[in-house]
Amino acid sequence: MPSIRFGSATFDAGLVIFDKDGTLTHFNPVWQSIYLAALDAVIQTVENPATVRSELNATLGYDPLERRFSTHGPFATAANAKVGTIVAAVLHRHARPPLSWDEAEALVERTFLVALGRPPDPSLLTTPTDLPTLFASLRAAGIAIAVITSDERAQTVYTLDVLGISHLVGLVIASDDAYPKKPAPEAIWAACAHFGVAVERTVMVGDSLTDMRMGRAAGAGLCVAVLTGPGTREQLTPQADVVLESVGEMGMGDR
Repeated sequence: MPSIRFGSATFDAGLVIFDKDGTLTHFNPVWQSIYLAALDAVIQTVENPATVRSELNATLGYDPLERRFSTHGPFATAANAKVGTIVAAVLHRHARPPLSWDEAEALVERTFLVALGRPPDPSLLTTPTDLPTLFASLRAAGIAIAVITSDERAQTVYTLDVLGISHLVGLVIASDDAYPKKPAPEAIWAACAHFGVAVERTVMVGDSLTDMRMGRAAGAGLCVAVLTGPGTREQLTPQADVVLESVGEMGMGDR
């Protein structure tokens, strides 16, 4: 069986599942830009922008002084649709003049979610390693590759195209596909069924506690955390089997 190296650990795998943002790319450069643009789009419509901005940052898990997202926060882990509902709730409670729930939802849909859904600037999609080479080595060893993400499919496909790895990814499961959202395990089970690989021979690689909890819930053989997202080593270690600086510490091991 193919042996993959994860830092100093090795694992015989048939399938490796990757999260996207914060795992295949550095999280902060791309999502900070998108988040701040979405925030600006929605608060310019209210009369108390400073209050609304502060409430949204606190609720969504963004520290403007540290310029960092919380690994526990909704923005770093939830699908855009759920984030939009949270933004609408904050607007409904804090915006001036007051907004009804319908008005708050409509405002979010035409401002915040539109900005959130725009394709990221390719220059911001920085990777921690040579992904085409890494993925090609996995595929050459007969290891299947899937991506499971909380982002929408259109943005996911766009990102994989920009990174030059679309042709090496055998399956993409996005937030707008018909599976329960992370950390529910069904998407992992679907990937295992798609490739005919037992979940015990499957590796989940992600940057968040949500990714690790999904891997645990599914019964993945190995849960690997990386530090290219909002999560810290201290936060991720209790939930992960292995914590790496990045996917750059992955490679084919000895058979």
